[in-house]
Amino acid sequence: MQRIEHILPWGCPGTERRLSVFRFGSGLRKAYIQASLHADELPGMRVAVELKRRLRELESQGRLNGVVELVPVANPIGLVQVFQATQQGRFEMASGKNFNRDFFELAEAIA
Repeated sequence: MQRIEHILPWGCPGTERRLSVFRFGSGLRKAYIQASLHADELPGMRVAVELKRRLRELESQGRLNGVVELVPVANPIGLVQVFQATQQGRFEMASGKNFNRDFFELAEAIA
């Protein structure tokens, strides 16, 4: 298993956030699996923990015929967004806007 840490650039001074990717196996075929994109979706994260354990076993036995990249927490920033004991996970705290619904429209600029 290879652990890849991507440092996220949107932190406050003195803090650092990372996105962890766990890579198993080798070969031409590749599967990418992520959990908790919306941060408060905990069942997927729990399944990813078990999947990571199983992928380690398969890799040690040489039974993976390709690469599997697993991201158990696809939204580490949202994971720490808790307000009054309630997981927010997808809202910008200052405005309350939903990151998944209120995003910049970039299609025209890209075209």
